[in-house]
Amino acid sequence: MLSGIFFLNFFSRIFFAPLLPEFERSLHLSHTQAGLFFFFISSGYFIALISSGFVASRFGHKHAILLSMVGISLSLGFLSQTTNILYFRLALFLIGLSAGIYLPSAIATISTLFKPHLWGRAFSVHELAPNLAFLAAPLYVALLLPQFSLQHIVQLPAVCILAAALLYAWTGANTRTKVNKPDLKLYCSLLWRRDFQIMVLLFSMGITSTLGIFSILPTYLISARGFSEHQANILIGASRIPPVGAALAGGFLADYIGHRRAIGLVLFCSGIMTILLGRGGELLIPAVWLQPVFAVCFFPAGFAMLSHIGSPETRNFIVSLTIPLSFVIGGGVIPAVITAMADHGLVAEAIILVGCLLAIGSFLTIFINRKTEGDRS
Repeated sequence: MLSGIFFLNFFSRIFFAPLLPEFERSLHLSHTQAGLFFFFISSGYFIALISSGFVASRFGHKHAILLSMVGISLSLGFLSQTTNILYFRLALFLIGLSAGIYLPSAIATISTLFKPHLWGRAFSVHELAPNLAFLAAPLYVALLLPQFSLQHIVQLPAVCILAAALLYAWTGANTRTKVNKPDLKLYCSLLWRRDFQIMVLLFSMGITSTLGIFSILPTYLISARGFSEHQANILIGASRIPPVGAALAGGFLADYIGHRRAIGLVLFCSGIMTILLGRGGELLIPAVWLQPVFAVCFFPAGFAMLSHIGSPETRNFIVSLTIPLSFVIGGGVIPAVITAMADHGLVAEAIILVGCLLAIGSFLTIFINRKTEGDRS
């Protein structure tokens, strides 16, 4: 059930990517202005994640998840009713603000329901959700855009999320883990931990390799590689089929070879595929297919390792610090920089640069304390 909720949560934040060229035309925006959509979503997401500990400590994890779902639904409804660019940006901010409440409570719930030696597999099932969303979003747009208006395309996910919230309120698990209120000393102690700082950087790269690349890929294929909008969305959607299985395999890989080694391996391979994606030519199509296969394997290992930092009562706070910092960089700043470079005809060069950063950054795993990892590596 949490995987289904995460799917809707993630879908509501990424289906704007394949719609980006359409929004550019209908709202008369440049690539840079359209690319800022993801910055507004990530900004709201950042604030919500930072403050999610207060929400969870006040209402509990189940009610925090419900609050997130209702907020996303209402924000999408608001967005579908406006064409004013200021209100549009406000709606995007509110979508991110609502969506950000979910993840810390979900991670804390999953880590409570399963024993530590099963976390890699449990989180890999949960990570099916964003991978299915990456698959569904471009296909959803490709199939519905010729038949329906932008307003209706935005409204349908809002209705589905509200229905899912009612279902979860009725049947969802309500864990009894005590949720402490956040305090400044706890946050400061985490911020100064070397392993925590490295995990922020690694998650930034993990989010860049998935959400960051996905956000700009339709614009890149259409503006720089001559694809039509329909061709780009069909290709991107089809290329997200293999990552669904890869996410599950990534969880077993992480449990088998160790979370630290798995993170380094998948980031390096994802970086190489991203470089090939930017180079284009004969390797463009294979890179479109292979890059997400490696990229999605990061998160089962990443969340499993993150869950070893701190006690069960503080896991949601650790997530609420790591993910917002990482998401603003990987899901907001990086796409905005790439689209800004696209306005100067340098989108391919920007993608190659991102690939180099991913490949080089994979070696940061060497500096993670082996005791923190809690596995065989």
